[in-house]
Amino acid sequence: MAAFLGVSVHLARDGKDLRATLRDLQHTHMVLIDTMGMSQRDRMVSEQVAMFGDSDVKSLLLLPATSRGDTLDDVVRAYSGMGLAGCVLTKVDEAVSLASSLDVIIRHGLRLYYVSNGQRVPEDLHLPNRPYLLHRAFKDLPETSPHRLGGVEPGLMVASTATSALSAGGGLRG
Repeated sequence: MAAFLGVSVHLARDGKDLRATLRDLQHTHMVLIDTMGMSQRDRMVSEQVAMFGDSDVKSLLLLPATSRGDTLDDVVRAYSGMGLAGCVLTKVDEAVSLASSLDVIIRHGLRLYYVSNGQRVPEDLHLPNRPYLLHRAFKDLPETSPHRLGGVEPGLMVASTATSALSAGGGLRG
């Protein structure tokens, strides 16, 4: 991949190596750091977070659009100590809906820098397109989907939310 992109590759085994490499590359326009992929629950995540914690690195978190919202919340929490600058939404082409992943991005206040919709880099890496993302978040699910709300379900969900707001003292204002 490095040869394809025409970039040099440096290996940093720990925070000391990373600081030395960044010092050597301080006059470089941009330095991309790819970390070892691992579960957000792996004990080494805290070591990675600590390694970047004392540097001026702007971190972008890769969030797969195919993951459940609670899993993405867990990922963001695990890496939040890195001072995240934002995220890249990946696997957009594989996700049935983008609603959960966009919800996580918005709730955590992450800036969405890029979306990817395939395996080819850089051809499948794109700037976010708001109308497209909204369409993918709110498009109807197929009739056969077990996740599709039908019949009285949407009305009941809204009614229970309105009832909760009223009982919490929110009231209705016109």
